[in-house]
Parts: sequence; structure tokens; C-alpha cells
Amino acid sequence: MEAIRLQSWYDTPLGRTAARVVGEAMGRWLRANPAEHTLGFGFPHPYLASLSPWIGSVLGCSPAEMGVAPWPRGGHNRIAQVRPDALPFPDESFNRVIMTHLLEGVQSPRATLRETWRVLVPGGRVLVMVPNRGGLWARRDATPFGWGRPYSPAQLRIGLEESLFLSRQSSYALFMPPLEGKRWLAAASAWEKAGARWFAPLGGVILWEAEKVVYAVPSIEAGNRHAAPQRRLAVPMCNNRVREEEERKR
Repeated sequence: MEAIRLQSWYDTPLGRTAARVVGEAMGRWLRANPAEHTLGFGFPHPYLASLSPWIGSVLGCSPAEMGVAPWPRGGHNRIAQVRPDALPFPDESFNRVIMTHLLEGVQSPRATLRETWRVLVPGGRVLVMVPNRGGLWARRDATPFGWGRPYSPAQLRIGLEESLFLSRQSSYALFMPPLEGKRWLAAASAWEKAGARWFAPLGGVILWEAEKVVYAVPSIEAGNRHAAPQRRLAVPMCNNRVREEEERKR
């Protein structure tokens, strides 16, 4: 879904309510592990303001196929249009990446996750939000969660681990039905509490936090008997050594 259409939907009462309840779920994780430098990746606009106490300085980027909606409103723009598999940032630029409305629409999710891994510092974390394949919201084309490819928890976990992330925690959110009625919207918080307790797998989105871990390969010299054998380079003998071998044979 294009950025302008996403912005228009989040300006509706249903969109604002969805942003509030999902943002609250994100905030419960982020307040326990605040970051100094954060990248909002995809369409993070509706969530960044409410998460500002825990995300430090923020830059944002949206994939070229989505387009760009300026953020923040009324201030200097901090959102850029990028290729999701070739981010214009140096290695280890951010402590945190918040990824929303992205993996379900990009051409290569794995390349996008690998590029996210590159720009994170060791120990940095990515927080991913994707539509839940088993939820009601993925079946409603009138919302952003009904576009693109939804995910199951197993699909998301495997994708992150194949991109060298270590999973830390996961949960579901957005349990209220995707309906515009005032009664439904007013009961959103009650839906979240009941859903998390009684029917979690039916949540509209999956939230997943994973950490960038850099593994060091132990050397055999350090006494690790179980390390893989190192490949030795074949070095040609010098001329003197060759002569000695020939004389010995004679």
C-alpha cells in the first residue's frame, strides 16, 4: 500500500485506535530497553511519536515502491525514500530498528532483513510488526493489514533467524475487530486485554523482537577440541629445500 493511502487510513478513527493499541504493546518492550539512535523502517509514522521517550534520535526510511509521506508533520522532514536492500547508512549506525508495514510488501524480505542487520550495532534490536496470517485483519482489504503477504509466527521467526538475528520475544496485538463503529472503538482496550489472555493467536498483528548477535569463531590454538578444523594453505618449498630433498633421494 502506498504511503499516502497509509497516512489517510491512519487519520481515520479506526486507524488512530489501531496505532494506539499497537503502540502501547510496542512501548511495553521498548521502555525496558531504550535506544539512543533508532531507524523507523517502512511506514513507522503513526508509532514514532508515542514511542519517543524510549527511541532517542530517530530517522525514517520508506521503500521506493511505497513512496514517502513526510514526517513529522509541521517540522523538518526526517523520512527518506530508499531501496530496502541497500540502505544509505554506514554499518552499525543504529541501536534499534522499528519495522512496520514493510516485510509484507517488499520484493525480497530476506535481503531487507540482512540490510537491517548490517546497520544495527552488535546487540542492537529490531522490532518487527507484520500482519498475522491467522487474524481477522489480514482478511480485510480496507485496512493496511489486509495488503501484501501476511505471516505466521513460524515464518517470521525463520526469516529472522536465517538473517542472523536471535529471537528475543514475540506477542500478538490488535484484537479488536476491524470495524468502524464507535462502540467497537471505545472497547479497544478491553479487547486487547481479553485477546491477550483468551485468544492470542487471533490478534491482527504479530510483534517480534530480535537481536543482532555477532558470533566469534574460536581458534583451535585456544584449546577448543570441538572447533572445526582450519584450512591450511599449501606453501611451495623454497629452492634450497627442494635441493635437499633431491640429494636425500640420491
